[in-house]
Amino acid sequence: MTEKPGKILIMDDEDNIRTITCILLEKMGYNPMATPDGETAVEEYRRAFYAGSPYDAVIMDITVPDGMGATEAIKKLKAIDPDVCAIVTSGFVSEMNYDDLYEQGFSGVLKKPYRSANLREVLESVL
Repeated sequence: MTEKPGKILIMDDEDNIRTITCILLEKMGYNPMATPDGETAVEEYRRAFYAGSPYDAVIMDITVPDGMGATEAIKKLKAIDPDVCAIVTSGFVSEMNYDDLYEQGFSGVLKKPYRSANLREVLESVL
């Protein structure tokens, strides 16, 4: 078995989604860190990047009520690291234009609700 990239940053405003995603990622051998909004995710990514221990991927919810969602956060992450590997999640992905999401800089799209197999598939395709 090949070694998997380790660090994954999760951004979702729903506590239960953050918790479940962290558990799934840990079971897959990743080292997850969860944040509740885009502002916190950008600061955590910046801290890790400049400390020389960058995240291998970021999984971000597109909509965060009263906070920064993925479409705003991706711009800030790209300013820190043009090669950021970001996956956007939403329950409304089927209504979105995937080309627009890729043009914004996302590496992958994950439709909610997702299962372990979906999460693994998207991560393996982008990493």
